[in-house]
Amino acid sequence: MDEKDLKALAQRGLSLLRLTESRWMELEACRNHGTKFSLTFPHVISRSGRPNTLVLIATDGKAPTLRLGLIRSIQTISTLDSRVMFDCVLLIAPQSLNALVAGVTSTTLRGATNKLKSETAEFQPVSQKLGEKLIALIAEVPANVAVFHRILAEVGRPKYYENGHALQVNALDLALKAFGVTDGATSVALPGGHTAIGTVRLQEDAVIEHDARWISGWHLSDSDLTGKAVFTRRGEQLEVFTANKRPLEELFGVDLIYLNKARGSLVMVQYKMMEPKSSKVHRIKADTPDIDQLDAKEWTVPINAQFKSEMERMEKFDNDLSPEGPYRLNPGAFFFKLVRRHSAIKSAGIMLSLQHLTRLIEDGCTTGPRKGLRISYKALDGHYLRSDPFIELVRSGYIGTRSGTTEHLQTLIEAALTGGRSVVAAIQSAMAKG
Repeated sequence: MDEKDLKALAQRGLSLLRLTESRWMELEACRNHGTKFSLTFPHVISRSGRPNTLVLIATDGKAPTLRLGLIRSIQTISTLDSRVMFDCVLLIAPQSLNALVAGVTSTTLRGATNKLKSETAEFQPVSQKLGEKLIALIAEVPANVAVFHRILAEVGRPKYYENGHALQVNALDLALKAFGVTDGATSVALPGGHTAIGTVRLQEDAVIEHDARWISGWHLSDSDLTGKAVFTRRGEQLEVFTANKRPLEELFGVDLIYLNKARGSLVMVQYKMMEPKSSKVHRIKADTPDIDQLDAKEWTVPINAQFKSEMERMEKFDNDLSPEGPYRLNPGAFFFKLVRRHSAIKSAGIMLSLQHLTRLIEDGCTTGPRKGLRISYKALDGHYLRSDPFIELVRSGYIGTRSGTTEHLQTLIEAALTGGRSVVAAIQSAMAKG
């Protein structure tokens, strides 16, 4: 865990939410199981916290509990009240507020500590210095590290397609949706910094984090820092690989690889940004004064040397090694997802198979006005897949490799993950000789 990031998060401020045991049980019985919920307070009280700051949630009763979460938003909903949204709420140690506060021994914080212990307000701010100390104490407990990883990843989560991290976030969303995992209550949290895979949302039955914490349903059974995560649910297994900037991208030319264990199929996706072309003004001659007509903005992806290199790497592995296997509409592994720069992360992109793109190039459909190659959104004229239909095809096993190809690709993937770039170089060399 990065100490600078943790310190910056602590300096944003800390608030305290006190709940009765019965109130917490009501929240826990809701769809999000208490990991995400909202409460209403008078305007003055709601300002005890600020968006994107930490909140301690303490419950009383025979078995008191302590949780750490994030204040997602504060919105005015009526003349007198505001709604506070709490998110990423997870159990921490120690199990009670009193036990945590007992760790504060500094005499300079004694007054603030006694005041916090004596007050009974449902929602209140914690003094800056005391808040920073409490967060430091929580961070010292090894079992709490995954909680901070989850929150830090969420705070840094991009909302628009600006860079590779934003693409990676969408790639993981797409992969998990393909296996029936939709936006919902809890979240994945993996070690190793603010990776996109640490921010992806799962549904009610979901994974919480790597080190034996789990919720009934999906269980994170294995993960590592190479970008691989293994999920299991009721006998099904889902493997997600983030290949971006890793040896796997060097080998296959893709950003995301995901494996449908039940169908024995494997699908790989390369993400590309669509850039806006500057609009052009055409002057229409007429008897009346000339009329200026502004063309609609065009979105394109240049097929440059890097793009061609990625396609060449894909084509080396684009072989159906078991055509007698289960039926596929398309037994190929490789697809492209095109997304508009600056568009919202949740917005749908368009999907093209490697075979479709190759055919477009051969037919001259990607040749631009200056003889350069590019994919034009307008020129495609709706001849592509949207993300949701693509997802349904993956889930049903209608697209993706058959078992023979899948097994061989899995072998290469595991070798690349284990041996890194040296193994990738050896594989590439062998492919070149073949």
